[in-house]
Amino acid sequence: MNFAALVLRISKVTERFPRFHKIARRAYCVFRPGIRFQTEAAFKDYQDIFVLKIGANDGITSDPLATLLLTDSRYRGLLVEPIPMYAAMLRANYGTCSRFAIEQAAVATSSGTANMYYVDESALKGIGNGNLDWLRSIASLDRLHVIKHLSPEMHSAVKEASVECLAVNALLSRHNIQKIDLLHIDCEGFDYVILRQFDFTTLRPRIVLFEQKHLTAKDRQAAKMMMELAGYKVEETETDFFCLAKL
Repeated sequence: MNFAALVLRISKVTERFPRFHKIARRAYCVFRPGIRFQTEAAFKDYQDIFVLKIGANDGITSDPLATLLLTDSRYRGLLVEPIPMYAAMLRANYGTCSRFAIEQAAVATSSGTANMYYVDESALKGIGNGNLDWLRSIASLDRLHVIKHLSPEMHSAVKEASVECLAVNALLSRHNIQKIDLLHIDCEGFDYVILRQFDFTTLRPRIVLFEQKHLTAKDRQAAKMMMELAGYKVEETETDFFCLAKL
């Protein structure tokens, strides 16, 4: 088990003891500053920060940068979320913030349509699973990816939605994006499929953040090597790769 995986397991265990968990997290960040801390430091001298977030979900749940995007007026950009229910939540959560546009689409290898799978939270109300917000983070183009996170009695709540798909170049063209300062990808195992469509020699974000915990070992290594060869310092966090462009 690598260090990041060990930290994640300890974090999950200590969540049952909120006060201790909070103290432990603060102590941990002294030695390994978190994503938000490092992002604020990287952009401290920026006056305008363009964000492209792919797999934005509801914009808040399990998002390490949500508070930063909502409260710091320097951040603006495009939030991409394919699941209609979550895109509606995203619009509601960012509705009073005019700095962000929302694209209801999935990013894939080619443009067209595809089926995505998600959990219908309303179908689980009587099962007694407590807080169900975490279920929003497991939507995927792969039904098995969703199923593996659920107990058998929850499987019937998995629903299918036909969504528009856009390749990266089509997405950038549609929104006339010529500059990205912060690229954040959270796509449940498809992160490398999306990441490798970007040309980091011409479009060079200061920060690239993407989820690595659902990647295969081969794709995890390939993604890390790709970013290092592109001139990024790559740090493995509990669930993500935090890539900072070398100046």
